[in-house]
Amino acid sequence: METEIKLLVAPENLGRILRSKALRRCTQDRARTSMLTSIYFDTPRFDLRDARLALRLRRIRSGSDLRWLQALKGGAASTAGLTQREEYEWPVPARRIELALLDTTPYAAVFAKRRVRESLRAVFTTRFRRSVAQLLLADGSRAELCADRGEISIGRARAPISEVEIELKGGNPRALFEFASELLREVPLRLGTMSKAERGYALKRHTPPRKAHAVALRPEMSRAEALQTVARGCLAQIHANEQGFLSGRDPEFLHQLRVGFRRLRVALAMPDDPAWREALEPVRAEMRWLFSVLGPVRNWDVFISEILPPLMQHFGDEEGLSALRARCLRLRRRRLALARQAVSSPRYAALLLAVGALLYGSPPAEPPSDAPAQAFAREFIGRRARVLRKRGAGLATAGPQERHRVRIAAKKLRYSAEFFAALHPSKRLKRYVDALAELQDVLGAINDAALGATMIAELGSGARLDPRLIGMAQGWIAAGEAPAIERLSRAWDAFKRCRSLLRRD
Repeated sequence: METEIKLLVAPENLGRILRSKALRRCTQDRARTSMLTSIYFDTPRFDLRDARLALRLRRIRSGSDLRWLQALKGGAASTAGLTQREEYEWPVPARRIELALLDTTPYAAVFAKRRVRESLRAVFTTRFRRSVAQLLLADGSRAELCADRGEISIGRARAPISEVEIELKGGNPRALFEFASELLREVPLRLGTMSKAERGYALKRHTPPRKAHAVALRPEMSRAEALQTVARGCLAQIHANEQGFLSGRDPEFLHQLRVGFRRLRVALAMPDDPAWREALEPVRAEMRWLFSVLGPVRNWDVFISEILPPLMQHFGDEEGLSALRARCLRLRRRRLALARQAVSSPRYAALLLAVGALLYGSPPAEPPSDAPAQAFAREFIGRRARVLRKRGAGLATAGPQERHRVRIAAKKLRYSAEFFAALHPSKRLKRYVDALAELQDVLGAINDAALGATMIAELGSGARLDPRLIGMAQGWIAAGEAPAIERLSRAWDAFKRCRSLLRRD
């Protein structure tokens, strides 16, 4: 099993990693340098990619020494930049895949298919210079640091490689997060979650925004295992949308990035353990900072794409609406620049490293139970359900602030139910989640209207916009809020009629 953390570093900073004080404190010998060329193989239909496997031949040249290695990797799971995957590696005499070696792995069935065995071909190549240092970390864990610089190529497409991989050779994975945090204090870096193979495949196709995936929980899992599995799923959604947010135009990347962090915040709050909550508080504080930067961009996205178009369609001939929209776009661009700067910053990387260190540190207290994960689910969902019912008791007469608190409670309960869906595979779960989704949507529409009114006021502040136009827009938004408020009581009644998810079938 290979356990490593990947750090993305600007090419001009890669040498600073090798000269850093953090590295010098831990290095066991001088760094060794070699040239690596890796050829990745797959079928024309990408059977290996779809099976989450990577098959490669690697040529390693170090001085006058030249050798070939064949490797197969699979079963990868990532947590805040730390990836654990199965790895099988063999020396081979030349540039040729030895199929017999693959038959000795747990993935032999994949390669037993005639279509796979007979159609394997080279699909992309990586070429890079690697500097390797052996480390003894502060807690006694042993690791190997590899600093790589080069490129991935597939046809005419190219992508640069400038990264550091720190592979655990013995000890506690938490030590990798702590060492990476030390490096971050000296050199700007970002966490990388895509392997070189995944980046090579990404050159072949566009990667769309990623929504949350189902969490593969089992009743016999311990609470710590369930927590780590749920958190890993949240982090996978976060990492899958980072690059699209930083470089793309689709606002859905930002939306899914924020959803991933909201789900992660709920997941990390699951253990009812004072020591865990104390250790979690610094992470929660940094998440509040991140939401304060990402939130305004998403608010402008909603305003520009959902609130403004029907307003402009209704008052199409009204002078000044084009100027209003232009000002919205300018404000969004400013907020977007700040948000991208935040996600590219060392502070963001430090937040994710802190999450990883927390998840691989001391686990939360775990009372004995015959089905730990199932008991964990009942306790946590029950806690969230009680909060929602208490906050929603006076929903019919609630004001904007109270409705907002109900919306947050509904969202957290829905995420919680979805986390543990694998432990409750029933139609009742779907009805329960659907009722929560409807309640959340109605409250979200009301919240968007309230937010829209605030943003209209911000648009009018310090701008040369017709006050009559601002008033007209505020009236339009207020009128649109009324139908959502009428739907609210029906959505709340429908949720209350749902049988509790915690009752046994």
